[in-house]
Amino acid sequence: MPKFIAITIGDIKGIGIEILLKTWRERKIKNIILFTNINVFTQYLKNKKIKIEVNLIDDKKLNLNYSKSKLNIYSFNSKNLADNTYHSLKFAYKFCKKNICMGMITLPLRKDIIKKKVNKKFIGQTEFFQNIDQKKFSNMILFHKKIIITTLTTHLEVKKISKILSNKNFLINQIINLNNTLKVDFNISNPKIIISGFNPHAGERGEIGNEEIKSIIPVVKKLKLLKIKIDGPFSADSLLINENLNKYDCFIFIFHDQALIPFKFISQFTGVNYTGNLDIIRTSPDHGTGYNIIGTDKISTKSFINCYKLVKKIYKNRMINAKT
Repeated sequence: MPKFIAITIGDIKGIGIEILLKTWRERKIKNIILFTNINVFTQYLKNKKIKIEVNLIDDKKLNLNYSKSKLNIYSFNSKNLADNTYHSLKFAYKFCKKNICMGMITLPLRKDIIKKKVNKKFIGQTEFFQNIDQKKFSNMILFHKKIIITTLTTHLEVKKISKILSNKNFLINQIINLNNTLKVDFNISNPKIIISGFNPHAGERGEIGNEEIKSIIPVVKKLKLLKIKIDGPFSADSLLINENLNKYDCFIFIFHDQALIPFKFISQFTGVNYTGNLDIIRTSPDHGTGYNIIGTDKISTKSFINCYKLVKKIYKNRMINAKT
């Protein structure tokens, strides 16, 4: 069993690295490998006047030269801070694919900076890992305690969503893969799923848009024939009522903000962003770079620690389900 969890550097100017160092110093996390250019990291420590002993990992050695007392770092060449952030994702992914690391936590980054300075096609980390993992479909899953929320489309302009919904095969495959992820990664033997509508009040039977009638309802019917337990579509504003929370295992919203707004209110930035349907295990804290709260007592480590716990939980679930 791999002992390590990969941590990507994210935006080193943000709160992610501060949270990582705090939790590591307090020994709330262990057996981690941070992926960053060593010169970038030591300069950060120097600027912040932080004294930490580091150990450089050598992936050419069987034991990686891992240290139990020092912060373990896998270093690589980088041209600038944005390039360092981007290549951190790539190298962490390789360690997970090689089964050196059981999974990864990706610290928050600035998508616009990566897009401008490194890769103009960069959309987000969810899409990045879907692409590098060569998966046609992936699921953005939001996890908080026992609540599992997902969105069918991710970082997409709202005006383009209706066209995406017309592709019934896309919707069907997204939900089939989600159902499999719930079974394998979350160890839910017979998932019960509920889906929202796209329009207000789920379209009110075609009075406020027809995406529900043309696309979502036919997809739900097809999925039921495939023995997937799914109900809907229902109005997005009432999906997360207490009655449903007790009845369903997963809540599907059609687009990004339908899912993220209630999730962030419920979890209060302690939740986890998980990318389903990948070969590797990837989690990310449910908050951004937080430039405005750096160095203050407003910074919470809860989301990061929950990411750490979820990586271990999903790895264990995958091991259990691989044997059955």
